[in-house]
Amino acid sequence: MNGARLLCGLLVVLSAATAGAVPAAVGAAPTADAATVDLADDAASAGQAVDAAVVDGATARAASVPTLVSIRTELNETQPEAGSNFTLTTHVENVAAGDGSVFVESVEVRETRGGEKVVADEPDRRLWSGGHLRNNQSMELDRAGDHTLYVHVTFRNEDGNDYQVVHPVDVTVYDPHPLLSVATEPTVSGGQTTLNVSLTNGIDERIRNVELRLTSDEVTVEDNRRSLARLAATTTETFAFDVTGDTGGTANLTAALEYTTANGTHRSVSRRLTPTFTELSNPGAVNLTGVSVTRRGRTLQVTGSASNVGTTDVLSAVVGVGSNADVGPGQSTAEYFVGEIPASDFSSFKVRARLTANASTVTIPLRVTYIVDGVRRVRTVPIEYDVPETAPEQPANSSSGPPLALLGVGLVAVVALAAGWRWVRGD
Repeated sequence: MNGARLLCGLLVVLSAATAGAVPAAVGAAPTADAATVDLADDAASAGQAVDAAVVDGATARAASVPTLVSIRTELNETQPEAGSNFTLTTHVENVAAGDGSVFVESVEVRETRGGEKVVADEPDRRLWSGGHLRNNQSMELDRAGDHTLYVHVTFRNEDGNDYQVVHPVDVTVYDPHPLLSVATEPTVSGGQTTLNVSLTNGIDERIRNVELRLTSDEVTVEDNRRSLARLAATTTETFAFDVTGDTGGTANLTAALEYTTANGTHRSVSRRLTPTFTELSNPGAVNLTGVSVTRRGRTLQVTGSASNVGTTDVLSAVVGVGSNADVGPGQSTAEYFVGEIPASDFSSFKVRARLTANASTVTIPLRVTYIVDGVRRVRTVPIEYDVPETAPEQPANSSSGPPLALLGVGLVAVVALAAGWRWVRGD
């Protein structure tokens, strides 16, 4: 594709003096769908008989004054770059002889035939015989590859009838920069995760002094700058970025890339990345298992295991005693720091609660906190306990020494040992 290339030329009959007039195409030879003309003729809408003429697949109905209009387009870039502006120029010319005129109302460019406008102008220009309109429209396409743009030109002739020509233009977009792609690791909603940004040098020469920065208004990118001394031709380097914030859906990030080409040219480009965060199927979670309670006076000792029933590790796990109408934290060991619990593993804990009422059945609230993927989780586990009656205490003995019966037994034993010793010596 050469600069300022004539992509296609059309000669369109906007009105014909007699029925059956068939004009010819000029310039390139368009395909059957190269242009369509919607005349919206008043006579046709009123149900009157109107003859038709075909122009390269388009239909023109007869009207009172002949007007021939040529349309052609050209690009100012041999091969537009992805994400960079290029100009599409639409030439409209009234090539008819005589006093006929046509009014150019609008020129629109769309990425699909009936899609939304990429860019639109309203020249509001009347073209007399031999008159020419040059309409420049600047735009950009982010995706590299082959595109078909559709130029919609709307006319109005002297009879007040509206006409629209849809003219397709083929554009090939080139991306000279290294390619950027992004992948996410599963996480819990709102938790910390890792973005893996891959940089691929698709050209035949190495690049150097590579610097990549990642920013976003929706999530927080920790340590958002990465650098690389060189990246060889046709190779890929992947950079890991830690991300926190709203990680429950799709985020918009901007990747700013700077590098130096093999011939010393400094280049920079920005790309929009839209990673979608996925939820972990079974994140780390702590359940309390094997819980038992024993009573010592007004103190209740609670023991058990803090079990991680998820597939990721949990950190900083703590088991503590809460409060209600019957139970409160004990005077000591009311909290137990369990720490890290690997996936599908457990760790023991022991805490103390204190009875604050004389109830026969109490509920001990055990508060469990832990961190999974950077998100702190808190839950309360109720433990039902039937309080046993306290056994009667035995009265204390007033003497601090051993009982008399025990002293008597000891004295007999000492005498027997002494007699045996004398018999052995023969005394």
